[in-house]
Amino acid sequence: MRRGVRLDLASVAGALSLVGSMTVADAGGFIEPSASAFRVTWQPRAYGMMPGLEGRVENDSSFRVNAVRLRVEGFDDAGQPVGETSTWVFGSIPARGQGHFVVPSIPRAATYRITVSAFDRVAREDPPQGP
Repeated sequence: MRRGVRLDLASVAGALSLVGSMTVADAGGFIEPSASAFRVTWQPRAYGMMPGLEGRVENDSSFRVNAVRLRVEGFDDAGQPVGETSTWVFGSIPARGQGHFVVPSIPRAATYRITVSAFDRVAREDPPQGP
């Protein structure tokens, strides 16, 4: 006789998204990287031939990360979406460090929402030691 366990897919998906969005600290005070461990700031690019945005991503986790991908959403003056694109952060971002990015402007966008959509965890790094 075959026995199985029935799972409610909505419950499983909700639980996985909750676990995926948590930032975990272990006994040593190390913070696992998650989307909430990153802070993104940006401004209009002040130079160059094409209009664009430049910014930085601060990594508040205890891990070096690389292949950081950003989702860039553009909105018009009324707050309606007018386009979306993605870009990469240059190089790796050390634990408690920052990385930089540049992305072309989205036509008709008056404001943007830029979020981390993916990254690879590389290695845990100890916090810098004081003098």
